Amino acid sequence: MAIGVDDDGQDVVNAHPPGTTYVVRAGTHLRNFSVQPKSGDTFCGEPGAVLDGGRSLPTAFSGGSIDVTLDSITVRDYDSDRQGAAIQPEPRARSWLVRNVSALHNSWAGLLVADDMRILGGHYNDNDQLGIGGNEATGIILDGLDDDPTTLDGPELARNHTLRAPCEFEGGGMKWDVGQVTVRNAYVHDNDCKGLWADINAHDVLLEHNLIEDNRAEGILYEISQDATIRDNQVFRNGFGSSGWFWGGGITVASSSGVQVYGNRLSGNYNGIVGSQQDRPDSTPPEHLLDGYHAQDNLICATGDGGHPTGVASDNGADLAARDISFTDNTIQSAPCE
Repeated sequence: MAIGVDDDGQDVVNAHPPGTTYVVRAGTHLRNFSVQPKSGDTFCGEPGAVLDGGRSLPTAFSGGSIDVTLDSITVRDYDSDRQGAAIQPEPRARSWLVRNVSALHNSWAGLLVADDMRILGGHYNDNDQLGIGGNEATGIILDGLDDDPTTLDGPELARNHTLRAPCEFEGGGMKWDVGQVTVRNAYVHDNDCKGLWADINAHDVLLEHNLIEDNRAEGILYEISQDATIRDNQVFRNGFGSSGWFWGGGITVASSSGVQVYGNRLSGNYNGIVGSQQDRPDSTPPEHLLDGYHAQDNLICATGDGGHPTGVASDNGADLAARDISFTDNTIQSAPCE
């Protein structure tokens, strides 16, 4: 079933049963595409298919349906609410497949994740606040267009700004909380805030084979969360818009436990691989301790003037020497290693 540039997208969907495949015709669909799909629906864009909200419609896709597929569509200039997105399924709207989608120039985020969502390839760039966001959704995979995790053909998260809120609140390439997330093959660069940011009880996270560079805040920030593996990433020139101390790391682990960091290459970041312990009365249980934190076999090069090559610190008097924290077999050098 075709959806033409002059059709009202929701009217077309309303006229067909769940599980329908729609071909989104080439051209600009201006201010007429704001759809709540039915379960099992598929939306495939012809080359040049653009959904344009005209900075008046809040979402292109939303609702609680499951098993929805979006493929090869550009979604731009939607006026989503605070912490909303142009593509905004409900968190429990599980098993969406978002493949080769570009979400650009939207008023908060390009995409909000939902349970068991697979995001393959695509571009989440130039949004007012955030490329991809998530709130309590879990089982997320952000990856390349093929099954080879060693090739960098994955999603791009770039040039997202802090036009609606300060960086300390939310912003950058991708931020999520609570859930289990895998990010691999992503190219995360030139964001006005963090590159990849896990916050508030994220758990069982895997970040691997990503290229993360030139973000104003941390390249990777793992904050008040648990159980992550951060491995085999390239992390270059991040953190120079940070507030100093042990912030602004290429990889920063803040008041989090069970984090393994290995096989990464870092160069030219404000700080290298760092950890910090603070009191976090703003957070939710369990107690957020920098513990079970192991960094090994990383190459850390050319940290910024005044930065710290690697290490941990506390500002609340905690005795970190009594914690399970180790930095072993890392190589630190003054020359760049990009």
